[in-house]
Parts: sequence; structure tokens; C-alpha cells
Amino acid sequence: MERFHLVGIKGTGMAALAGILQDLGHDVTGSDVPEDFFTSKKLKERNIPVLPFRKENIEEGKTYIASSCYREDNVEVGEILKRKLPFYYYHEFIENFFKNIKIGISGTHGKTTTTSLVAKFFEDRRCAYLIGDGTGGADKDYEYFIFEACEYRNHFLKYDYDFLVINNIELDHPDFFKDEEEVVASFQQAADKAKCVILNADDENCMKIKHPNAFTFGLSEGKLRGRILDSSAAGFRIEVENQGEIREMFLPFTGVYMVYDFLAALAVALLNGISFDSVLEKLPTYVRPSRRMEERRFRDNVIIDDYAHHPKEIEMCLAGIRQKYPEKDLVVVFQPHTYTRTLALQEEFRKVFSGVKLYLAETFTSKRENCNRDLDKIIFTFFPEARMFKKEKVKDFKNLKNTVLLFLGAGNIDRYIEEIV
Repeated sequence: MERFHLVGIKGTGMAALAGILQDLGHDVTGSDVPEDFFTSKKLKERNIPVLPFRKENIEEGKTYIASSCYREDNVEVGEILKRKLPFYYYHEFIENFFKNIKIGISGTHGKTTTTSLVAKFFEDRRCAYLIGDGTGGADKDYEYFIFEACEYRNHFLKYDYDFLVINNIELDHPDFFKDEEEVVASFQQAADKAKCVILNADDENCMKIKHPNAFTFGLSEGKLRGRILDSSAAGFRIEVENQGEIREMFLPFTGVYMVYDFLAALAVALLNGISFDSVLEKLPTYVRPSRRMEERRFRDNVIIDDYAHHPKEIEMCLAGIRQKYPEKDLVVVFQPHTYTRTLALQEEFRKVFSGVKLYLAETFTSKRENCNRDLDKIIFTFFPEARMFKKEKVKDFKNLKNTVLLFLGAGNIDRYIEEIV
């Protein structure tokens, strides 16, 4: 047994890593800011101690892992480096620690859902899995390591892969990538580090990726090809063809993006010898990750909590809701995530929210950016029809009738849901 301390343990990847290390039999502690996030509950359920940042947490006999957003100015990281204790940043640790078959899930959107689907389809295999909603677990003798590989700051270039899924490629993280061409170039570098690359054949940028061992999936093109036969409020009836074998199945999901996520995960399963039948047996008990179309109900209303924070993700989320609840009104409470993303993609945000009854919260800031209320005022002008969201507004939502109330964003906007239900 080793002793690990995770600096910034409430981060989605860090919380998931903590769960894996605990399942592998290690002693795990962590530290973070006082504020609760949705990962806090997962850590509490595992009885993993979460301490405030302080120099006294640092001692001999532990290996330290830090979130990439914490540097020498953090009291703990500074002390660790000063004392030359065993230390890794998150992405360095992932590459160095996990040695068996690595299945990385990347793409601008859909990483977390696809990772959770792959983990579900592989549940009969010996696995360690790291899902970007803070969920992590492991068999002690794991054969596969299934994990989310994020492109932000080229973190996914830290890894080597046996299999790498690329769901889609768009411009995001404009505080790091200057344009879409630069994003594509980074995904190509990631693909170069993989033995096999699984690509969305319907995505124009994915098809720019070159690899000698590429496997494609899609609804229009691809070696693994799906076809939507019918859609309803309950989901999709689809037909899937792989190497001449054709199977018909029902997917209990709404939103066409979920069909793509399923096809990506199915491709990984089939390439690793998992049968269609095995996948179909597992689908009915699949549960979406935290904050991915999570539903709560009060009276004839539905509250949905979703992590979407990029215009394309939001477009897909809204389409899924309209498919599932076509007869209900829709009210959206959106919390932008980072000034840079919202400013750079303002036209796309304006378009996706056109015609939507929108409440706009102040931008969620983190270690990436400092809070700037002047920028919040500018962002508010992008949405002239939106109303400003304030905590006091929550009590008015209790009077809604036959409505879907969507809390949207990658920050902490979900904290208001408990005040309604």
C-alpha cells in the first residue's frame, strides 16, 4: 500500500483518480478549496478525507499528485517542491502509473459520456476507469485502463494510447488554442501516439486525422455505420452494420449526439472482442454520468442539470430535450464558463440561444481566470432578450407549470436545484 495526497482533489479527473487509487488498495487523502462541487459527494461517499489547503498537510512518506491548475504559488505545491518530495502533475501521473492497455477517449464534446459507455461495455473485463464526472474505480488486477483524455493545454499529448477515440474536433479553449487549425494539429499529434485511432467519419475535422490503423464510425460514413430508423420521446431505433453483420437495436437516449457517443463506444468494444449481444445486454442498465442530462421532477415540471458549456454541446442538449419533451415549455438558466470562451464564441452562443427563454448567470471563473464583473456586463449585452439570473429568482421557478427547467454550465449552477425540488 502506498500513501497518496491529491492537491485539488475536487476536480473531476482528480476525484476519479482518487477513487481508482483507493480501489487499488492505497491510502488516499486530498485537499482543495472549501466550496462544494458535485464531486464532493463522490469523495464523501468513499470516505476520502478532503482537507483545506495548508502547509501542514505535507509530510514525508507520501506521493503527491497535483491538478495542473495549481503551481508553486499554491501553499502545498510550493512546500512539496521545496522539500523535494515525490511529486507528479495529474497528467504525468496518469502516464507513468497506468501500464496496461490504455483506451483514451478524446474529442471536443462527448468525452465523459463515451468514456462511461465504454466502461459499461467493458464491465465484464478487468478494468480501471477514469470518467470525467469524478467517477473512478478499478479491479486490482486490471487489464484495461479506460480514461478521458482532454485536449486543454495539450494535456492529452502526455499519454501513449493503445486505442484513442476522437469523437469530434472543434475550436474550444480559446485561451490556449488560437484557431481551429491549431486544434486539429494537436489532435493529429495525439493520434500519432496511438496504436489504433477510432474516428467519427461524419466529422470533417476528424477526417483530417491521418493514421495507418484508423477505424471509423458514423451515420453517413464509416466502417461501423449506424442508421436511424425511427426516433421518439423514448429514444432511437437504429440499425448498425459492422463488417457485413447488421443488427437492429433500440437506444434509450434522446439527442443524436448520443447515437454518435454510442457508436464510438461500440467501436471500442467490438475492436476488443466484445460482442454485439454483450453490449445490448448492458444498455438497459447504463446510467449517464453526473450532470449529463440528470433529471429531477416537481409536479408536472422536469428539472435537468447538464454540464454543457460550449455552443455545440448546448445545441445538442437542447435538441435532446425537445425530442424527449416536445409538449413542455423550456426555460434555461445558463452559467457561462470562462470569459475567453464566451467572448471568442459569442456569435455561436447568441445563435444557439435564439428563441430560448434564457436566464444568464454570472460567468463561472476558476484558476484559469480572475473574476471580472465588467466582462460579465459585456457578456450580458450579447443576449439582449435574456434576464439576469439571481439567487432570489429561484423561488419564482417553483410556480412553473409543464416546463423543462434546464440548469446549464460547467461551474456550480446546479447548486440551486435543491432549493426547488
